[in-house]
Amino acid sequence: MTILAWQRAGEPDDSPVVLVHAWAADGSRDWEATGWVRRLTDAGFAVLVPDLPGHGESADVLLPPDAEPAAWTASALAADLGTLGVGRVQAAGYAEGCLVAGHLASLAADGDPGPAGVRPGQVGSLVLIAADDHEGVPFGEEIAGALRDQTSRLWHPEAAEAVAAARSDPRHHLPTLALWAGRAAWPAAPRLGSLHIPVLLGVAAEDERRSRAPRLAQLFHDARLVTVPGDPHAILTRPELQATVTRFLTDHAEGG
Repeated sequence: MTILAWQRAGEPDDSPVVLVHAWAADGSRDWEATGWVRRLTDAGFAVLVPDLPGHGESADVLLPPDAEPAAWTASALAADLGTLGVGRVQAAGYAEGCLVAGHLASLAADGDPGPAGVRPGQVGSLVLIAADDHEGVPFGEEIAGALRDQTSRLWHPEAAEAVAAARSDPRHHLPTLALWAGRAAWPAAPRLGSLHIPVLLGVAAEDERRSRAPRLAQLFHDARLVTVPGDPHAILTRPELQATVTRFLTDHAEGG
């Protein structure tokens, strides 16, 4: 039995892609409803979509109180991939899901023994969509406080919007989402720089954090940055981004 809840599509023997959703979302909303699952399976990929701890169908998976959420979740993903009998994968993350995808790739970096279930070189390429070099969720401490105490005052509209999104799905375990908001972090910069795999970063033209994307890209050994029209909330629906990512994954699929 896997630790997290997973959706799987495509033929099991096809090149597998793991898609990691954003904070306060779930795999279906971010990846299936936006057409990614269909597009990738039509292109010949097996698609694996987990729900993160505390989210959606994995709401009953609680983070250890002292855990860093993204790193702990990456280890859970690695263990689940072993349980599912999945070998080499490509990984893609959206927004805060990029932190988890980055940790998963770092766990499987060439030459590292990694935790149980992770083989060196298991992640062959990495896609980061609407990523931010900010640690955790923007206004994370404010959001975490509001999720723990409904009487807490929210000062920033972006924080209020995030809290409303977290509360909109009754399946979510709000204390776990609060841990995510306050603690989620990228791997250390040297770990990202040690990834000798191709990395594609997609950013929206109207994303106010767009100016920081080149700085994030520079942390990687081999990264390409693409900009698509629109805002970061709609970026997953952009057909040009889906086409670019599909070509990237096809070019770097095992045997491709």
